[in-house]
Amino acid sequence: MLTRKQQRELQMNKQIIKQKQKQSQSSINTSLSSELQESALLEMLDLLNIGNKLQIETDFQESTQDPQIKRIEDFNKTYHHECLQVLIYDQNDSSQCLANHRIREWVRGKMIDWMIEVFASNNKEYSNNDLTFFRAVSLLDAYLRSSYNLNELDMYLIGVTCILIASKIEDIYQISINTIIQDLSHNKFSLFQIKEQESIILETLNYDTCFPTVNDYLQYFCYQLFGQQHNHALQIIQEAAVYTLKMCYHDYAVMQCQQILLAASILGFTIQNYVELHLSQLTSDLKKQLLQTHTLLRIGSLELADYMECIQKVEELTQIFHSKYPEYQNLQRFN
Repeated sequence: MLTRKQQRELQMNKQIIKQKQKQSQSSINTSLSSELQESALLEMLDLLNIGNKLQIETDFQESTQDPQIKRIEDFNKTYHHECLQVLIYDQNDSSQCLANHRIREWVRGKMIDWMIEVFASNNKEYSNNDLTFFRAVSLLDAYLRSSYNLNELDMYLIGVTCILIASKIEDIYQISINTIIQDLSHNKFSLFQIKEQESIILETLNYDTCFPTVNDYLQYFCYQLFGQQHNHALQIIQEAAVYTLKMCYHDYAVMQCQQILLAASILGFTIQNYVELHLSQLTSDLKKQLLQTHTLLRIGSLELADYMECIQKVEELTQIFHSKYPEYQNLQRFN
């Protein structure tokens, strides 16, 4: 089993090789590939271009006269560039996390459905932070991928312990150990069992628990596309994207996709849906913004074929989710 450091190094090497291959391929047949991609992007991905580019360029030209603002702009540009590099090279591969265990895909999905109920509860002792939910699920999958020979009876203890660890990482006021024991596990597990399982998970992951989640990639794409804009349309798009991501977490097959690719596909699918449903109600300015600036493919350095395949999986899942998984009720109940 590769360590996270080895995985990152391998990912960086693959990225370098991939870039060299792309450069050589583009020199051989630039015109044909660019023509095909441009045509597809105009039809499918121009809707993803959010942001007022003209306004940004105007602001930049005006602000360059002010050294203090120029320093802030330079810092922001450098920060977000480095942030993207970290997200690209520090991806946590949790695919095939059940391959080494006697655990059915349905049982993993049921655990995630239960976590949604926990984090959606109005109980003040619980966390209602989406970041904590996504961290808990990511820890669960990462631990399952790095361990062996677990069975379905182990899932409950692992699940509540991942919630405890995630709350320590993401929440200002973490879920107390008593709440974990009494309310979430209903006294099924002792303090010793939970603390022991916590140690096992942390040691298995080599204490590397702050890796990017799919939600981190999703939020990064949202920032790159939307910036600091706040309006009702963008709020709906972002909330729908988070809902779709939670839906995807239930489905083991969809979660085999590369994390950054899945995040881009979810956001792209959500924006397309919104434009198709509400385009006639949007202001002319917002319509203009939806047809401008960078695409998700360009931001994430993704291949068009991979993106189209993944977005199709996301679309199919949203269409059949409730009929395919009638036992997963909490996503619809609490969102």
